[in-house]
Amino acid sequence: MRIASGILASLSIVVALSAIGAGSVVINEVELNPTGNATKWAELYNGGDEAVEISGWVVTIVNLPWSGMIVVPDETVIPAGGYYVAEGDPQWSQDYQGSVTLVDGMRMKVDESPLIVDDGDSDFTYGRYPNGLDTDQRTDWKLMKATPRAENALS
Repeated sequence: MRIASGILASLSIVVALSAIGAGSVVINEVELNPTGNATKWAELYNGGDEAVEISGWVVTIVNLPWSGMIVVPDETVIPAGGYYVAEGDPQWSQDYQGSVTLVDGMRMKVDESPLIVDDGDSDFTYGRYPNGLDTDQRTDWKLMKATPRAENALS
């Protein structure tokens, strides 16, 4: 009985630590209408104090009835304060709007964006400002010059 209790306590700690790590990763910036032949992309940001392993996580860009999935490759880690850019397929159509969802390896939703409309065909994107802000409000998101793999800034 004591062994079972100890194992359960250990598992609870592991699950709690995993949830803390996952909770520090957010969708930080989204490009749905890239210029030229570039691909759609979503930037993930780790605002936590520890690196987060995101192998097998899935970024999905949705504009129903269409959706495009990007599976994060094995051995992908976002360092504390770091970024990862998930790039879509060049064959995807340019619908210019959609929302983005991020799920972890257990298929639990980590984050999602509001509906974003990007009909400018420019190098402007929608991003969280300040960087990583997540209050679950539409006002977290601002139109800004694209800053993939770098801090979001209004200019």
